Amino acid sequence: MSDRAQALTSLVAERWPDAPAFFERVRSELSPAPGVGFRAAFASGPRRLGAAAQSPVLAPGSFSELARPHWSLTDYTRAALIALALEHVPLAEQPAFVLQLFEAGESGEQVSVLRTLSLLPSPDRFVEVGLQACRANALDVFVAMVAENSFLAFHFPPLNFNQAVMKAIFQGVSVRRIEGLEARITPELRRMAAGYASERRAAGRPVPADVDYITQYGA
Repeated sequence: MSDRAQALTSLVAERWPDAPAFFERVRSELSPAPGVGFRAAFASGPRRLGAAAQSPVLAPGSFSELARPHWSLTDYTRAALIALALEHVPLAEQPAFVLQLFEAGESGEQVSVLRTLSLLPSPDRFVEVGLQACRANALDVFVAMVAENSFLAFHFPPLNFNQAVMKAIFQGVSVRRIEGLEARITPELRRMAAGYASERRAAGRPVPADVDYITQYGA
């Protein structure tokens, strides 16, 4: 078992007595590759965890830089499951595996995947998952990618980052919740925000305060 998988399964086991037996059953479903049994286990997390499913978890030091206080025990359980599964997926196929897992999940599963993307090995490989989240119609899925999530600023290409910021403005999600925003405010992002402001004013509509924040930052 990888160090990351061991750390995640141990973290969950400290808070959920049935975790060792659960992960042992899951491991039996992973050989030769993750299949229907794994998918069912991934979806069943909240039901198995019961009242503890949405309880927040104070992450230990090994995760402190990447984890966020709002992550739940369900999120960590699913992160542990992904870490275990990746050990049975060829390296070149891992990005497609995580993307398929994300696309096949309901919104709660998708939120867990997005929150914990940064915990995966070489997380930059999973940018397409984040891009798909930013195309989603479900607001909670989009918010999970852009708000209080270090993945966006660390790994999104410039164009996609700018598009995510502008969508946050359209959706009424405060850009102040985008981690690392200030370091990635570029002339192009300012131009996009200013153009949006001009369109709003021409239509006699109010301009969101976040637009001015972007256009005026560092000016």
